[in-house]
Amino acid sequence: MYIVNFKERDATDVDLAGSKNVAMRWLIGKRTGALTYAMRLFEIAPGGLIPLHNHEEEHQIFVLNGMAKVLGNPEGHAKKDDIVFIPPNEPHGYDNTEGTEIFSFICVIPLLDKE
Repeated sequence: MYIVNFKERDATDVDLAGSKNVAMRWLIGKRTGALTYAMRLFEIAPGGLIPLHNHEEEHQIFVLNGMAKVLGNPEGHAKKDDIVFIPPNEPHGYDNTEGTEIFSFICVIPLLDKE
C-alpha cells in the first residue's frame, strides 16, 4: 500500500494527433504496482481538445472540475461530479474549446502495457 500526492506523478502532454492543451498523469499503473486497473488524471485547459478516437479497452470517467462537450454518439456535456462510461471501441473525445476553466477527470481503465 502507498499514499502519495497526485502532484508527485509526472504530468505529460497528451500526444494523440489533434489533441491540444491536454495534460495527463498516470496516477496508478503497472510501474506503481497495479495488477488489474490503471488510473489516470486528465486536465484539459480552456481551448483544449482530445479529438474523436477509440480504444479496445473500456473507460470509466469521473469528472472532477469544469464542463466540456463529450464527443461521440450521442454527444453531450459532462460537468463536475458526472460519470461517463465508454464501452470498448466506442469513438469518444472531449472538447473544452469553449470552456472557461480546466476540465479535469479521473479515467480508470484495464491495465495496459503502455504505462
